Amino acid sequence: MEVEMKRSRLPLWAVKLLILLLPGVALWCFWHFVWGMLQTLFSFPFFVLFPGLILSRLIFLFRSRRSGGAKAWRLILYLLLLLNVLFLGMFSFYQIHRSSSQDAWDKFISALPEKSKRRAALGAPDLGTPEEMRWHEYETHGAVFESHAAILLCRCSPADYAARKAALERQYSFRTEPLIGSAGISGENALLVEPSARIGSDQFRFIFPDDGANAYGDRYFKSCLLLVTNDERCELGFIAFSDDELDEAEDLTEFLKEYCGWRIIRS
Repeated sequence: MEVEMKRSRLPLWAVKLLILLLPGVALWCFWHFVWGMLQTLFSFPFFVLFPGLILSRLIFLFRSRRSGGAKAWRLILYLLLLLNVLFLGMFSFYQIHRSSSQDAWDKFISALPEKSKRRAALGAPDLGTPEEMRWHEYETHGAVFESHAAILLCRCSPADYAARKAALERQYSFRTEPLIGSAGISGENALLVEPSARIGSDQFRFIFPDDGANAYGDRYFKSCLLLVTNDERCELGFIAFSDDELDEAEDLTEFLKEYCGWRIIRS
């Protein structure tokens, strides 16, 4: 007896829908899963794979019957190679930029822990009703360091911008003395950095917390909060930066571009 096999077929509309949705689903999976894995695997070759291969060669070399001179040179070569791989892993870094206009305030404020001095310094700013509010996150990752910058930018109407800017300038006080960029060997301040900067039409100023100028300590670059204003674009906002391992900053403009992602934000 022959059994007739019927091949099931999807309707044409369902096939077209799958063709439209599959690229988006694939991109979503890539962003949420693969990219997260890549961040974890970034240091794997430098601290696991390559060192493991080199160590295996060292063990094999120790057990080999090569002559003393040839073995010594190979040992030196492998040890130097191992040190170079570890050095590259420690000082290689990558950067991540995220941006969204959805729930921008909530995403920005969630980056500031309740008991942090940046949260206390921010307080409850009166931002009015901006025409657009956008959140940016800029991270720099390395094997021995990690910095995080949360940025909130609010675009106001020309009529409302001046009032919002004046209200924020009344609410906050700003540092006027230079910041410590780096310290000398004997402890003296070898490099001082101006506490304000301008990049194009963007102006940046360091904010003091309400409980005094010294609450952050002298090294503002480790954990700081800045006010951003732009009279031409009618934008205002904040930058909250944190990096406990950052010991030196030679220029505020370069600090904003490299560590706070301003080069990408305004690109």
